[in-house]
Amino acid sequence: MHEMSLAMNILELAEEEAAKNGCNRLSRICVDCGALCGAMPEALEFCLKCLLAETAHKDAILELVKVPVKLRCLICHTVFEGAGQDSLWQPCPKCGEIMGHDVEQGRELVLSRIEACHDDNIPAPVISTRAFSQ
Repeated sequence: MHEMSLAMNILELAEEEAAKNGCNRLSRICVDCGALCGAMPEALEFCLKCLLAETAHKDAILELVKVPVKLRCLICHTVFEGAGQDSLWQPCPKCGEIMGHDVEQGRELVLSRIEACHDDNIPAPVISTRAFSQ
């Protein structure tokens, strides 16, 4: 299950970003998970929750946003949504072309936002937009 190693990396990056801002406890972790990123969102969420439970961040809120696939037809340049891996062979709704779509969205796995606290529980929002895979 590679989702556990992804979850470990996400938590490590979130902790690094919090520490850069003088915070030691995460209160919210937001992750954007594209439909084509190669990770199962439910498994990633489970792994993150298991990891958080064993840390000072056990009360952190986890937000996992499932990012849909958006494709651009190389023939007519129409942008359209798809559903998962099979959408790569979905015909363009405008011209009917099946092959040659560019993926504009859906491959990302991004730690999009974290919120963290100082020792004295004063909230300090921290923003991070590091991508794990493209």
